[in-house]
Amino acid sequence: MAVLVLDTAGRVIFVNAEAGHLLLLENQPAGLDITELMPEWPLLSGVSTAFISDRSGDRRLCRVQVVNWPAGTETVTAAFLEPVDDERPAGYAAREANLRLRYVIEMLPEAVCVFDANDRYVLWNQKYAELYADIAEHLRPGAAFEDILRTSLAGDRMRERVEDKEAWFRARMQKFRQPVSQEEQQLQDGRWLRHDDRRTPDGGAIGMRIDITGLKQREDWLRQLFDANPMPMLLCDGESLAILQANRAAVDFYGFHPATLLSKRACDMHVDGELQAFEKILLHLDGDRDARTIWRQRTLDGSERHVLIYVRQLHEGAERRLLLTVADVSDRILAEAEANRLAHHDILTGLPNRMQFYKALEKALASEDREKVIICCLDLDGFKPVNDTFGHAAGDEVLKNVANRLQMHARGHLVARLGGDEFAILMRGERAEAIDLAERCIDAFEQPFAINGLAIRLGVSIGIAAVDGVDSEALMQEADRALYRAKADGRNTWRMTPLDLPIPKRA
Repeated sequence: MAVLVLDTAGRVIFVNAEAGHLLLLENQPAGLDITELMPEWPLLSGVSTAFISDRSGDRRLCRVQVVNWPAGTETVTAAFLEPVDDERPAGYAAREANLRLRYVIEMLPEAVCVFDANDRYVLWNQKYAELYADIAEHLRPGAAFEDILRTSLAGDRMRERVEDKEAWFRARMQKFRQPVSQEEQQLQDGRWLRHDDRRTPDGGAIGMRIDITGLKQREDWLRQLFDANPMPMLLCDGESLAILQANRAAVDFYGFHPATLLSKRACDMHVDGELQAFEKILLHLDGDRDARTIWRQRTLDGSERHVLIYVRQLHEGAERRLLLTVADVSDRILAEAEANRLAHHDILTGLPNRMQFYKALEKALASEDREKVIICCLDLDGFKPVNDTFGHAAGDEVLKNVANRLQMHARGHLVARLGGDEFAILMRGERAEAIDLAERCIDAFEQPFAINGLAIRLGVSIGIAAVDGVDSEALMQEADRALYRAKADGRNTWRMTPLDLPIPKRA
């Protein structure tokens, strides 16, 4: 037979091979509580029938013989187990279901009671009996809910605060008989309960009594702090950072359903790179915090917002709360970014402008691989007649198309518009790569530009200069000299300095 040996505290100290196989305890360390294997323990000495649960959670009915014998000053208990799965006693299924339901409701954190189709008590947990101490002694399976309610009303220890008992009784019974009902009730001691009753498919009912005192207190606070405030505000738990309350402005700002927002933490809306940093600040906060850092957050639609966050500490009894006020500064940041972009980029083409090009060139010349820095100065051939013939609007369209083609053929190298029809490319590489880049750019002009139904043909002359111990200004002058040579040698070609090699003229 399967044998378990227990100490006086109900811990398993020995398991034979059969018991180990039956309960999947081959690798189970000693000290396991017997109630994890036999929820109905303790059992009386002798033979009885009980359910056992192995380590995988499967339940079986067993015949259990309990034997106790003294061992010095203590008592040792042995339980002999014999599965009786083939012997199904009357009421087996009902007993198992009832036992499982009892375990479930005892595990719940709320007070719970279960009624049959005739509104008679079937089960209730210990929290329910403790909550309604005035009627606990009258609770028994089969007792009618209506009778218990009248007993409570007739006594002087009723927990609920009631002015008109008869009116309250009628309203309570009416709600209780509905398929689903919820009601908030204040108790004599000032606490608040929510009655949550739901009918089951068989006509019975399940009732839950939830303590919402803290929630009612927060509602009063937030009604003053949150509701009328136009700025998004979040009330969070100081330890878990869970969002406890959010005002309408916060719901509108983040776009989440209120219930969804309340399932998040205060840092969850931050972008990944900033989430942990903001979480650390809140968890180690030792006082109020004014907004000093601009954070990036994401809303429901995926858009990124820039915010300043003011944090104030509140205390609810022993609990620490954090009140977050969010200031959206996205428009300011975008305006600053746009102003910065316009200061460093050409308005027409969107390319970096002369100032940005020179900054990039200075940075490249200050790097370790400065010897590989090469610049190409480009000047359009035949652009002036475009403006004279077709107007400046057409000329602007041509310049935007030129910018696009150059960027495409530059393959990641920096392309800038220096002004008018002058462009420049900054690259790192060998001279042969620069020549290949220049060839690609010239080839990019073989196809005409289609502007307002017209085919406009242009060429480009390119001057290439490689670093040879010179500064940025000297390097640009070298490139300009090479560009003048390309123009003088027939245009639509390239020349390089200081490399003086005979270069065949492009057709």
